[in-house]
Amino acid sequence: MLRNPASVYLIKQPVKNNQVNCNNCSLDNICLPRGLSQTEINDISEVIKARKVLQRGEFIYHEGDNFKGLLAIKSGSAKLVANDQHGNEHILNILLPGELLGFDGLAEEKHSCAAIALETTSFCVLPAESMNELFQNVPSLTREIFRHTGEKMTEDKNQLILSKRPAEERLAYFLISLSERLKRRGFSASEFKLSLTRQEIGNHLGLALETVSRLLKKFQDEQLILVQNRFITITDQSALKKLLQVEE
Repeated sequence: MLRNPASVYLIKQPVKNNQVNCNNCSLDNICLPRGLSQTEINDISEVIKARKVLQRGEFIYHEGDNFKGLLAIKSGSAKLVANDQHGNEHILNILLPGELLGFDGLAEEKHSCAAIALETTSFCVLPAESMNELFQNVPSLTREIFRHTGEKMTEDKNQLILSKRPAEERLAYFLISLSERLKRRGFSASEFKLSLTRQEIGNHLGLALETVSRLLKKFQDEQLILVQNRFITITDQSALKKLLQVEE
């Protein structure tokens, strides 16, 4: 039996509408305030805005919406999606607590993708109209934005390389990545609940639903993981990493 598995991407904390304070946020070491002085954090807190709590399937923003600022996931999770010319949805990225989204709206001041809640989700907004002033008053904020952008570029590179790899390696990388990202957020690295359906995992990894289900069963048969509905326990992370030739 699983013991207190962490719901993937879910930080359980009360959310009060329109009350956001970076000083009291549990994400201060992975979100924008990381590495900033107390004065700088206070400056950011004065302009950060909260948005209502969304449920699974609700849009944070739609493709084509005007850019209104950068967003930080406070609790829950979201998927960044784009539709092709046939209307098929493609999951480009998964956002976890402390991670930023909205960069797709910077170039044209309109979002080129859509962001959709994967579960009960809340987020903070750094309003577009406040960004220039904040960059002047809080120079370190620019560095933090670049850090997040750099991390996103690394993720995109890894995802592109991964798309050329065998299906088994894609799913192993997905599970390892979740494990490591959860660990950085103070959750268990070995026990968690997926907020993605198997169909969505396949969409994200470019695999058929049947392939995802078959590989999860294969990993379980090989005692690498234990699967109970959406609950995953990684029982042999070293062996799972060996599928990617990743050193401990």
